[in-house]
Amino acid sequence: MALDPHRLVARSLGRSWRQRPARMAAAIAAGIGGVLLTTAMLLISASVLDAIKGASISGIRDEVVAVEARAPGGMSRELVDRTERETGVKGSRALVISTRAATGADHTTDPVIVFGVDQALGGLTDKRLADRISGTKLAGDEVFLSADWAGDHGVRKGDTVRVTSPHGVQRWRVAELLDGQVANRGAMVIAPLPTVATAFDRGTHSDVLLLDPGHRGRSAVVAAAEKAVDGAADVKHPGDLLSGYSKTFRTSLTILGMFAAIAVLTAAVVLFLTWRLALDDARATLARLRLMGVRTGHLMAGSAMVMVPLLLGTYVIGAALGIWVGSLLGSFTRQITDLTQQAVTPGLPWQWPVAGAFAAAVVMFLAAWLSGVRRFTRITPIEAVTGRDRTAMTPGGIRRPLIAGLATLAVGAALVALGGEMITSASLVFLFIGAALLSVVLPVVAGALLRKGEPGPVRLAVGRQLQLGWRRNAALSITFTVAVVTSLAMAGTAGSIKDEVAGSVERWTQGELFVQAAKVGQNLQNEKFPLTMEQELRQVDGVDAVTPFTYAGVGLHGRKVQVWNWGESDADRTTDLKVAKGRRDFITTLGTDEIVISSNYARTQDLTVGDTLELPLPTGHRTVRVASVLEDSASDGGMIVAGTRLYQELTASQGVYEYYVGVRDGADVHAVRAALEKKLADRYPRAEVLSRTGMRDAFAGITARLVSSFEAFAWVMFVLAVLVGGATLASGLVERQRGLALLRLTGATRKAVNRQLAGESLVIAGCSWIVALPVGCLAIPGMLDAQAGQSGLLPGITVPTLLSVASLPLVVVCMLLALAVAGPRRANPPLRALLAQE
Repeated sequence: MALDPHRLVARSLGRSWRQRPARMAAAIAAGIGGVLLTTAMLLISASVLDAIKGASISGIRDEVVAVEARAPGGMSRELVDRTERETGVKGSRALVISTRAATGADHTTDPVIVFGVDQALGGLTDKRLADRISGTKLAGDEVFLSADWAGDHGVRKGDTVRVTSPHGVQRWRVAELLDGQVANRGAMVIAPLPTVATAFDRGTHSDVLLLDPGHRGRSAVVAAAEKAVDGAADVKHPGDLLSGYSKTFRTSLTILGMFAAIAVLTAAVVLFLTWRLALDDARATLARLRLMGVRTGHLMAGSAMVMVPLLLGTYVIGAALGIWVGSLLGSFTRQITDLTQQAVTPGLPWQWPVAGAFAAAVVMFLAAWLSGVRRFTRITPIEAVTGRDRTAMTPGGIRRPLIAGLATLAVGAALVALGGEMITSASLVFLFIGAALLSVVLPVVAGALLRKGEPGPVRLAVGRQLQLGWRRNAALSITFTVAVVTSLAMAGTAGSIKDEVAGSVERWTQGELFVQAAKVGQNLQNEKFPLTMEQELRQVDGVDAVTPFTYAGVGLHGRKVQVWNWGESDADRTTDLKVAKGRRDFITTLGTDEIVISSNYARTQDLTVGDTLELPLPTGHRTVRVASVLEDSASDGGMIVAGTRLYQELTASQGVYEYYVGVRDGADVHAVRAALEKKLADRYPRAEVLSRTGMRDAFAGITARLVSSFEAFAWVMFVLAVLVGGATLASGLVERQRGLALLRLTGATRKAVNRQLAGESLVIAGCSWIVALPVGCLAIPGMLDAQAGQSGLLPGITVPTLLSVASLPLVVVCMLLALAVAGPRRANPPLRALLAQE
């Protein structure tokens, strides 16, 4: 029958693996681990990006033209009127507010986006929403909620929802529940435009203007709108509303992206190496079939009949575990979105991560499968059966890869030492390639050195095996090298950023107490105090100085850039800002056409003192000049400092994010703090008063948790290396059963054989560490430079000393543990048993 050769290959291959299950154990363990790591990392990245993308209102018709304000104060009424007049379209105006809402008797609050809309919105949505929105006229204290969100929180039509605002808690009645999530995963409140404007001090300004082109045509309305807004707004598709939020917190997203790429590449290499080794282990069986007349096509089809089901099985298990692990790390996702100060709500978009993991697994499987079968066809079958196709790598054979590895590593080190900004990051490519080459070659070099002189039997056997089994050792050494390099590089990168941010925070936290509307890291951008609160705080006994601080996001270069403002009162008492260039007294002297920029913003935008940029305002735009460069790294991606008059014009608001409080000499700080808390308790239940130490610790805690998350990912990869190492060792021991039995037959004791196996493992571990330690440290500046292009942060290098010192013992312990799990005793059956199997 035509299928007989295919079936013969499949049955022979399956029987071979059933008799020696360690072969498949290695491939299955690596397959599950690789898919798990890939799926988990892609899921975390997708959750963050999907949360930010999902903030805007869905259901707006595609032909509608959206005009989104760049200034945090929105667009003035005059600007909106002019846009409607020049486009010839009467639009729908909206406000977009990030805050928190509570339901029922529970004091727990959830981040939500409040949309203040007018009645014209219903005419711009699809029929599903239009019927509800247009059919229900909202009273001043009534709102729409998403039915999904309301159901999760036990809210029904007619219930009350409490929303936090600068004027205290607003209590609004639920007039209607809208089908579906509508916006922001359902975490949204739709209220009348005047109600929201009053509650959040927005006056007559609007954040969004929606225009229905009608018979005029969309392109004509877009062109007229772009001319009318005069740089104060972006004209875009309604699905792109709030897209600037995706670039608000660049450092974490950039590092997360880099780490996801490294994780996927590492998992792909592990998958390729282990699947290829699984085929190599079946070399003798497949070669015998070739002697019987089986052709290459039969080998490919027959091996696929066995390997494809194993691939699919490992993928299903790995993907399921990856989704589970990624969901357990949801706190990390929530933390990143909280730190954007936006009320975006993460979901669990598992579809794309699962598809991405499947694509990576299939590509690596195909590469291993095709290259493995091709190698079989290039070897004389009888040599594959006898094992003569496997030769030890000689000193002459390692010369070229050794020289190539050293040269590549030298190029990477030179780029680190001499390269400038955005050039140092290119060193990562050379460092990783050099590390991979050297981790393959060094165990062979060590094996050759061990055989020099007059070695004893154990030393001679170790050296020979390191040279003979270099392909299998390569899978093990590369896996451990990449794990250690990644752990050191990620820990060093995160630690360097943490230290730099801590220095910046220390400079602007010189006050004794800090009054915030909510906890650090949970205070959303629109949760603010009124400006009048400053005088109330000054009346508290023991208060000597009060400095208001606030910030907002302005749309520049397609993303949200933070604009900071310190009030002019007592700033020299409560801050110790460091100016790198320009005027030092900028807080009290900045005019309405001047700004100060942070050092990281100057770096990303290539600006310095005297340069100008176009700043969007609610009424249009203005050319402003850079007066100073402030040494600061606490703002992600950089920030702009505006004087009080320009800031209030930019934001159209006088709300205050935070008050720095100086305590009079001799006054009891704890008593002053208690008095401040008592004053705030009734009107601002989420407000918090922090000491200087508490404030710094809070920021340190945020960055530390972020660092811990990245370090945890690095250790996940290390654990994966241990699992793959154990499976690879087990597979190798089974493959060497005959050789070890012959060694026993010549008089070697079981103890001597175990010493040989332990020696091989220790040499591989030592070689991996010798390569990984310097490469991991050299990779830190490259990774810092790679993320600096987005965040602007280029801190001093912090080498993770503890991890560097502990990495060698950890690698050694993990190798010995993997060896113990592999079970050397089970790999030493009597020689007669092996002959019986043949």
